[in-house]
Amino acid sequence: MVHIGEKIKKVFDSKGLSVSEFGRRINMSRENIYSIFRRKTIDTGLLVKISSILEHDFFQYYTPLAKEVQKVKAELELFKEMNLILKTNKTKKSK
Repeated sequence: MVHIGEKIKKVFDSKGLSVSEFGRRINMSRENIYSIFRRKTIDTGLLVKISSILEHDFFQYYTPLAKEVQKVKAELELFKEMNLILKTNKTKKSK
């Protein structure tokens, strides 16, 4: 089972926000923020807010195919970059 509080804490730590600032953005006290980090489950409405503020899709951890979706997204980004490079090289050669 997903321990969503641990996932939130990990992403939160990577964003460099203070607990006070994070709490202000989701309209909660510092104590409630620490409580969120300890939660195994969370209200979906709150998770939507947290996902938006931390710019991270926490719902992906509840989707059985989430890892596959992430792989496909990463591959798509790679293909987009390769396509851009190929287009740039083609433009340079035609000049």
